Amino acid sequence: MSSVRSVEFQTYDGLKLKGTLYGAGEKKKPCIIMTAGFGGEKEHFLPDFAARFQAAGYAVLAYDNRNIGESDGSPRDEVDPEMQMRDYFDAFNYAAKLPEVDPSKIVYWGSSMSGGNVLKAAALNKNIAAIIAQVPFVSGEWVSRTKAQAPAGLVLERGHAVASGGPTMVPSLPTTTDEIVQGTSKAILADPAAVPFIDEMARRGYKWSSTSTAQSLANCCLFEPLAYVHRISPTPLFMVVAENDSVTDTQLQLEAFERALQPKKLRLFRGEDHFSLYFGKPFEANVAAQIEFLNETFGI
Repeated sequence: MSSVRSVEFQTYDGLKLKGTLYGAGEKKKPCIIMTAGFGGEKEHFLPDFAARFQAAGYAVLAYDNRNIGESDGSPRDEVDPEMQMRDYFDAFNYAAKLPEVDPSKIVYWGSSMSGGNVLKAAALNKNIAAIIAQVPFVSGEWVSRTKAQAPAGLVLERGHAVASGGPTMVPSLPTTTDEIVQGTSKAILADPAAVPFIDEMARRGYKWSSTSTAQSLANCCLFEPLAYVHRISPTPLFMVVAENDSVTDTQLQLEAFERALQPKKLRLFRGEDHFSLYFGKPFEANVAAQIEFLNETFGI
């Protein structure tokens, strides 16, 4: 029988990461390891994907990234993709020992920031069976060139954090479309498409931190999954890309897919943006495509 229970596991550097295990029965089953995107928590839309994967016969391990939600780590609300990426290794080792999981059929799943994390993690961990990267972050160099705040200023902010005893916090998501159109938004994810996404989170009653540390942006500027995607092969790769993605840039994602070697599969969702694939009709089409890929990969 299917089950849902809270779990935790330890990282290489001693942190406890809190998660939810969606079991798929007593027999050993394939398992999908999931985390949320930039600053997101395991309760943010991941249960929708997990429930659909579970119903299709897959176990799911969804957990909060370090420094986020219920997981250990400080500074709080700091996104460090390099360390998050390495935590995927520890998540694999934990999942592989679970009695209901087939250790030869573990999948890395990531979206947005965590999509970039799994692209890089899969370059090293050849023990996984497949990877799903949804609207993935692929290039810190692109961030460093397009963000209004110069990366050099983030180095000085680091010194300020040491001197003041705490990091500077910056908005993660915009609150209104007007502030984006007027160019006044200081949010890291300053995209008009984020507004209906936030509205949907509020409608569902999600709670989330509205800020991240300024150093989160510095960490992202130094993270370059694009340089690693050619090393994912021969692990099967499924990349989900939105045609109108301006947060992680559609063309960069397509470049990453071109650099990846076979076997690989792309699903380009026409007319969709970075945030729209998490809910509503776009979600339904998206998750159906992902389940189709999983079934093809495992011969189900």
